[in-house]
Amino acid sequence: MSGFTPTGVRLPPMSRGRRLAVRGYFGTLAVGLLVTLIAQCILTASEGRSLANTFSYFTIQSNVLVLVTSAILCARPRPLGATWWRLLRLAALVGITVTGIVYVLFLARSVHLTGLAALYNQVFHHAAPLLTLVGFLVVEPRQSFRWSDLAFLGWPVAWLVYTMIRGAFFDPRFTGFAPKPSNYPYPFLDPSQAPLAEIIGSIAFVFVLLLAVGVAYVFADRHKPFRPGRR
Repeated sequence: MSGFTPTGVRLPPMSRGRRLAVRGYFGTLAVGLLVTLIAQCILTASEGRSLANTFSYFTIQSNVLVLVTSAILCARPRPLGATWWRLLRLAALVGITVTGIVYVLFLARSVHLTGLAALYNQVFHHAAPLLTLVGFLVVEPRQSFRWSDLAFLGWPVAWLVYTMIRGAFFDPRFTGFAPKPSNYPYPFLDPSQAPLAEIIGSIAFVFVLLLAVGVAYVFADRHKPFRPGRR
């Protein structure tokens, strides 16, 4: 089955084997993340903690984006080409990659989870970033990202605004990464734990990282070879 990129370039047909590989890989990833996310919500509710807080973590939002876009890739292995899809997929790729990087560099040493919580944490912060990257490099067809798709950065900006306003005025009391409850999901955003200059520096670092990773994904996608294989 052949198709076109958003710029009108005809794509070679995708082989049946390749379609099955895309569906199998991303379907498995989507199911794995769905099961883990549901299990995490059950654990959170059973401990009397806030589900609203759970979905306010950038980590969880990134994993949800990976879940949704993986499910779409499973159902529709051919690139969709639509602007909404490219923005959604690029947001998922960049969000989960930055989640893994920031966790390893800044957060892992402060996490002391046990049991199921530790298992779910490994899935969200290690397995999902790694499997998403491998899937993009090895399995995922070219999406024909455009430089304008870097507009996905509106999502992390909106998340930051929401997070800082919620923390300042609504007392959400996160219990994930800090030794004591905090109104902010991550210690490097909490004015009670970090000076203002450090918070601004952390925000600038993460934004530059998001931009750099986004540019890397667009560049890598543009240089992917078409691999139609045999039908």
